Amino acid sequence: MRKKEGLKERTGVIHGETPTEPVMIEENGGVKILVDIRNGHKTGFYLDQRDNRQAAAKYTEGKRVLNCFCYTGGFGVYALKGGAKEVVNVDLSQNALDIARQNAELNGLDTSNTQFVRHDVFKLLREYREKGEKFDVIVLDPPKFAESKAQLLGACRGYKDINMLAFQLLAPGGVLLTYSCSGLMEQSLFQKIVADAALDAGRDAQILELLSQASDHPIGTAYPEGFYLKGLVVRAR
Repeated sequence: MRKKEGLKERTGVIHGETPTEPVMIEENGGVKILVDIRNGHKTGFYLDQRDNRQAAAKYTEGKRVLNCFCYTGGFGVYALKGGAKEVVNVDLSQNALDIARQNAELNGLDTSNTQFVRHDVFKLLREYREKGEKFDVIVLDPPKFAESKAQLLGACRGYKDINMLAFQLLAPGGVLLTYSCSGLMEQSLFQKIVADAALDAGRDAQILELLSQASDHPIGTAYPEGFYLKGLVVRAR
């Protein structure tokens, strides 16, 4: 954002010393998470997904869960705490996957039924489709696809592609938790894209929940783009 405004890029702390190691935080009644403030994305952790991580846990008991774009494994930790029988965490960053494993272990969770896969999500979903893999729950929490209005059309294609692949991989009655953090992506448009993805995948789907950013990310009335995080919980028949 500083580059867009013609400002010199910089990082640093507002107060105190920059930690050399990941720091531990707790959320939602004691879930422990390691945050790499120095090298991680943004603040090192996506605080805006706090409520949605907790909401996801109720869908995972006894389920096989695929956590895409997992970063440091937040949704995966909650899936395991929710009683998932298997969790597959996927991300391109090995450093993020290493922390994801530590986060699971930090919460005393059994990682013997957990995979940490370094792979391009788009490519891996296609590989799973070719193999006939099926999952009961899939989490899609991709990075921002649209940084500007000029990129919105391409973002729409990306969201549709990845959601269609997810629907093709869901077992009957499976649940997709899908998100867009692109501020330029309106709620109605995102919902339409997901609906079209289900149609192209040949699945009849129902929206169970509409989700948004955590309550400590309020939306200013003069800045509607502040409503940037949209989420849908969708059940596929």
